[in-house]
Amino acid sequence: MGVGLLSLPFALKSSGWVGILVLWVMGIATNYTAKALCECADAVAKRNGPSAGPVGYEEIAEAAFGPIGRLIISTIIYVELFGTCALLFILEGDNMFKLFGATSLASSPAMYMLLAAAVMIPTVWLPDLKSLSFLGAAGVTATCTVSAAVAYTFLTGSFVPGAPTDLANWATLPLVLGICTFCYSGHGVFPAIQKSMKEPQQFPQVLNVAYLVVAVLCTLMGSAGYYMFGTGALDLITFNLTGVLAAVCASVILVNPIAKFALTMEPVSAALQGAVPGGRQGLMRLVLRTGLAIAILMAARSLPFLAHLMALVGSFMTISVSVTFPPLCHQVLCGDKNGPLRTAWNYFVALLGLVCTYCGTTASMKSLAAKAAGVA
Repeated sequence: MGVGLLSLPFALKSSGWVGILVLWVMGIATNYTAKALCECADAVAKRNGPSAGPVGYEEIAEAAFGPIGRLIISTIIYVELFGTCALLFILEGDNMFKLFGATSLASSPAMYMLLAAAVMIPTVWLPDLKSLSFLGAAGVTATCTVSAAVAYTFLTGSFVPGAPTDLANWATLPLVLGICTFCYSGHGVFPAIQKSMKEPQQFPQVLNVAYLVVAVLCTLMGSAGYYMFGTGALDLITFNLTGVLAAVCASVILVNPIAKFALTMEPVSAALQGAVPGGRQGLMRLVLRTGLAIAILMAARSLPFLAHLMALVGSFMTISVSVTFPPLCHQVLCGDKNGPLRTAWNYFVALLGLVCTYCGTTASMKSLAAKAAGVA
């Protein structure tokens, strides 16, 4: 859970209450594909033998579809991480502007992004990212704090009642697909997590519990926020809060991008360094990482629309790696053990992912274009 949780009231503003159904459908689909992906990892590990290295998503894609499969998945994952890093810059800029307003140092969220970059970019220079691990606890605390603040506002009635809501907004419903799937993303690391467990056979049960917790909390957060603010719901639920609660939430959320930026950018940085001779050492390492971080900052400043960009990243990239690709890999690698029902289900989930990717990407690109043109 992270930024996606905070944008769910905005998602329901775009879809109406039917968005709750979408949230659970995508949760069920991604829960299944996570398990299918881990079954694929087991199959590849058995094929490669005990002396082979660890099996990740890219190895699964290569085993299923050859080098082109690895290239496709690697590209999608790296672009998704690039977009997620851009979201962290936008989140930091928006929150700093919400907290401090226009000052002599910065007069807009875009200017605050530059100030945030002065803190966030140096984190990518660290030789050992374990030094950022303590901030992970702060990130969890921030999520819990915001959830508690929204619950307090809802339960105490500290909002203007009667906000208009809709049962369904079919025209803008596709925007919700990417945001809902973004809440459940993490498939790229699931095989590694399973292998690191003392009892890896328990991982399907772990997934069931984790996905249920996430789905319930997302449902409560989205429903409460949409009920309180209706069609006035902003990109992040924290932007609708006022007074001390708003200041507290904005303050604790400031830690999240700083803690996550270097960690999120690490796979992209490692790939870039591997592609450049001498890129893993010394000055060249610093130059490549800094250049990549600046490129992400420029992308964020060119499209500083948090929820709309999240919808695009979620629709095009997250749905592809979390919904569409895993059942296809499973059918190729484990198809000889699948019965007719499992085979049909694999193809149905893959088709669902393709349809959602097309509809969500088209809608989010139109929305982003309209937002950039000042129409929306």
